[in-house]
Amino acid sequence: MINAISPFQVQNTQNTQNATNQVNNSQKTDSSNQTSFSELLKNSISSLNESQVASDNMTNALAAGKDVNLDEVMIAAQKASISLTAATEFRNKAVEAYQEIMRMQM
Repeated sequence: MINAISPFQVQNTQNTQNATNQVNNSQKTDSSNQTSFSELLKNSISSLNESQVASDNMTNALAAGKDVNLDEVMIAAQKASISLTAATEFRNKAVEAYQEIMRMQM
């Protein structure tokens, strides 16, 4: 005998198809919106530079006696410092990985 199809089975099948379609659509958009490593690195360095410049401008404004909130200046300086430290560590890890690859014997 053939069992009848319940409404729950039909709904589960539709949910599975919807989930599969969403995964396929996200994969298509991911492949079309990929950025190269060089662009990502360029954007990161640009962002780092902007945070450093903003911190310097705020510090100079505070030193000149302009109406600048000390809290904001300190927060901007710390953000710039943390960004620079992270970029330096990234560079160190990249150089270390390159050196490790160069030491490999083929």
